[in-house]
Order: sequence, then structure tokens, then C-alpha cells
Amino acid sequence: MDDGFASIEELKRRVTVASVLQCRLMRMVMENKRTVLDVFEEGRGGLNGVLGERLGTWLLRAVPHRSIVGHSYTLHIPPGQEDFRSGREWGEIVGRVTSNTMGTKYTISEVSGANAWHEVCIVTYDINFMGKKGPRKMTATIRAVDETGRVVEPLQPLSKQNKAPNAVVLESKSPRWNSETRAFGLEFYNRVLVSSVKNFQLVHPEDVDYIVVQFGKVAEGVFTMDARFPMSPIMAFGVAVSAMDHKLACP
Repeated sequence: MDDGFASIEELKRRVTVASVLQCRLMRMVMENKRTVLDVFEEGRGGLNGVLGERLGTWLLRAVPHRSIVGHSYTLHIPPGQEDFRSGREWGEIVGRVTSNTMGTKYTISEVSGANAWHEVCIVTYDINFMGKKGPRKMTATIRAVDETGRVVEPLQPLSKQNKAPNAVVLESKSPRWNSETRAFGLEFYNRVLVSSVKNFQLVHPEDVDYIVVQFGKVAEGVFTMDARFPMSPIMAFGVAVSAMDHKLACP
């Protein structure tokens, strides 16, 4: 990758126990009218936005693809000089996000070799009967790791494990109803500025104060994404992509 971008191994590595990965996610419309999602790590120099703001280090780009059943996105590293010379708007593929038809289940996978994929996260959404005013309920199942980031390998794919002991199940934190604003709300610590059904916080059921992934809207087409151990940048971005995707089963 070009100097200033994160390495592929860095994107796969879990966020360390003592740190927080703070990112900005932007919805971009390309010249060919295709909409992509870009994520930038804040506080690491990097690129400037069209308004001159510092976007940070460009980590990943999600590219949507047409699919007969469900939705599909490929996750790419930023384009290098050779990509630009060849007319490509994204670099090497490092992961993918696929959904079922209703948008209630998403599988996040990493490239693990030639034509080989490695499931790292399964995200499920409950059907929302409350309409647009109600919060989404989501669950993310990831591979368990120790504090050094070493994966405790399951014997079979995550999609077939359910709640195996070597998998970690995270749940969306339940918002509280605010009688003053007449809306459901969470404390986003000034990282989220606009109410949206896409906003969420993922926590472990046994420690709801430890926020593993936080995602929320800042402005039109602009979101923040924060992640902590045991998430990796690819996993956190995949979960955010699932939140951004259109769903038939919930608004």
C-alpha cells in the first residue's frame, strides 16, 4: 500500500485493549454514479476533504455489487498509484459483506488466501415492528480472542456455531426514551450529532458500559465509527456497512 495507509495485517488485527479506534465514515458518489463508503482513521494525518477538513488516514472502501439474493459489498484497501494509472478507483480486496434477502443477517469475511474466505463476524437484525421511530435491535457474533489478539479458532464457520464457547456475542445497547425530545436516545459522548435509526452501540450483555463499536450520523452522508477490543478495523467497518445497507425487514 502507499505510504500513509494502514497495512492489510493492521486492518485485520484486533484493536488493542488499551486503545480506541476513532474513524469517520463518508458516503461518496463516484463519477460513474456508483455510491461507495469510505472510512478514515482520525488523528493520523492523511487526506483532506473537499472543504479542507482533515479526514485522517484512509483505511478502507466498501463497494456495492448487484446480487439476485440479498446485498453484497466488497471491502478494499485504498487505490495505489498503479490502480489510478489503470483507472481503478479502489485497491486490493481484503473482505466482503453479504446479506440475506430481507437484510436481517449479514456475514463479514476476510480474504485468507487465494479464493479463500474466512468468516469473522455475523450480524443479525430483528424485524422492527415499531416503524421508523423505533430503535433497531442487532446482534454481532465474532470470533473470540485473548488479550494479545490471538484468535481462539472455532471448529466450524461462525454461521453454523450459534453460541459456541469460542465465539463472543455482542448486542446493541437499548436506547432510553427521552420525554423531552420524544425520541429514543443513547449517550454518544459528542461523537454523534444527528438522530438516525442507523445509530447504534454494540456492547457485551455482561458489561453494557464497555462500548465495543459505536456508530452514528454527524451530517448528511457523514458518520463516526469508533471501535475497541476485541474488534478489528475490517470487522467494525463491516458492521457499519450492514447498518448503512437498505433493509426490507426494518427501516
